[in-house]
Amino acid sequence: MPVQSEDTSADAYDMLIEQIEDLVDDLDIEVTQLGFVVNLYDSRKGYVVTSSLESWKSFEDPPVLTVIPDLKEQREAVRLKESLLHYSPDCEQSECMREIARKVAA
Repeated sequence: MPVQSEDTSADAYDMLIEQIEDLVDDLDIEVTQLGFVVNLYDSRKGYVVTSSLESWKSFEDPPVLTVIPDLKEQREAVRLKESLLHYSPDCEQSECMREIARKVAA
């Protein structure tokens, strides 16, 4: 589940979980959360960002799968309408994407 390290993302997650729980009850289905992907992380943005990351990490189930830094490659790939892995396969963000794939496949 992609999230950002900010209060509004945590609020949105709370609302989403309520909706998922309602669907699980209404439709008698099972939904498994694999984990969080904290996206666009930049510790230079201060206490709100760093404390929010710690809050996400405090969840044990589901865990934080990876933290993707806020770097230019992701924005450039979007602007060029290319996948990040194609545009910049060796950047730190691409390695984070591979890390997610390895954890989900395991």
